[in-house]
Amino acid sequence: MIGIRFQSTGCTRLAWLLCLLVSGGCAAGQTASPARREPSAGRASPPCLLTAKPALHKQALGWHLFDVTVLSQIEQGFHLGRVSRRLAGSPLPAGNFSDGTVADSSFFTNRDIARMSPADVRWGPTQPSQLATPPLTITRIKDEGKTAGFFVTDAKGQRFLFKLDVAGYPDLVTGAEVVTSKLLYLLGYYVPSYEIVEVAVEDLAVSERVEDGEEELRKTLEGRLRDGRFRASASRLLDGEVLGPFRFKQHRDCAECRALKVACAWVNHTDTKDHNTLMVWTGTQAVGYLIDFGTSLGADAARGPKRPCQGWHYDVDLPHAAAELLTFGLHDDGCPAGAPVISQAEGRFPSAFDPRHWKPYAPNLAFEELTEPEARWMAARIAQVSRPQLEAAVAAGAYHDPDDAERLVEILQRRQQAIVKAYLPEASR
Repeated sequence: MIGIRFQSTGCTRLAWLLCLLVSGGCAAGQTASPARREPSAGRASPPCLLTAKPALHKQALGWHLFDVTVLSQIEQGFHLGRVSRRLAGSPLPAGNFSDGTVADSSFFTNRDIARMSPADVRWGPTQPSQLATPPLTITRIKDEGKTAGFFVTDAKGQRFLFKLDVAGYPDLVTGAEVVTSKLLYLLGYYVPSYEIVEVAVEDLAVSERVEDGEEELRKTLEGRLRDGRFRASASRLLDGEVLGPFRFKQHRDCAECRALKVACAWVNHTDTKDHNTLMVWTGTQAVGYLIDFGTSLGADAARGPKRPCQGWHYDVDLPHAAAELLTFGLHDDGCPAGAPVISQAEGRFPSAFDPRHWKPYAPNLAFEELTEPEARWMAARIAQVSRPQLEAAVAAGAYHDPDDAERLVEILQRRQQAIVKAYLPEASR
């Protein structure tokens, strides 16, 4: 998962932007194919509950990032109804948001947070019978995305994707992936089963169909073995017909897709692009799953700890770059540039942040449509999460050091309070 990162001065950033516009425009004419639009019932009443199988098209990652960062930002200006309503202080509400509630949809179900026990939170969508059972056979080495890993089949014939920590940072990515999955499930979103596994090398075999499998496995596990065992997050592959990633842009008028921004701000899940979703057809309806949470909490799946400014601005942030250029680099967006790494297992996960100005690493077109009532709806759901429920979600991350788990609960609770203060000030008094 490749991001374009500006690490230079304002003038250099502007030069990069011009290059990006020129090269992207040329690429669009030569190689890009338009995405097929999913079935839609119209602008005023978007299809948040999909009972007809949608036709999906996965954009190339580079093109997707160029689309959401540049092309769609230009296109937004031509939606005169949306623009005029936003300027008038009355932005277009989500089509499925009524009286402060959101109905069950293809992306969300109204789980009763107050009635969910700590055990319900700890296990989330996982059934005890679905835990990976050794011996395990590697059927394919993971060759996409930032995180090292492989696909396995267990003794019961169940299929999983095992993803590993960045070498030198045990527990960091795997813990973030599992903890975040439990919290998003609690809030009502669809996520696959994610669990921590500790696997002995002798319980692992490589299928003969995997080319250079033993050598690839050796390289993958290098620097990640501890007493002959390795740790991974195990996500059980989804049942049903997997259609591919859905596009947030096509569902930006669904309140749950918009308000996901507030939930992601809570857990600092900055990698919220379309490619980290999966639409599954059950035979009667489509279900939109959120996947891949290795760049949440204090983790970055590509490098280990997050960079200090992740969550404060986009990696290619045009307004931020313009502000730096116009102020000769003096623009201050509030990013704590000197924020330290808390520990190898926690990375950089600050307790102090501004929920209203939080950003993922690339624009999410549903997040940009978020209205105040929709944000308050999700903030109210987050406010219901209790300390025991937080502790249960963090326990699922199976951190080796109890101090890491304790600090993580404290940070999540403080970020929860920041969200309540920002969106529900009357409840924070």
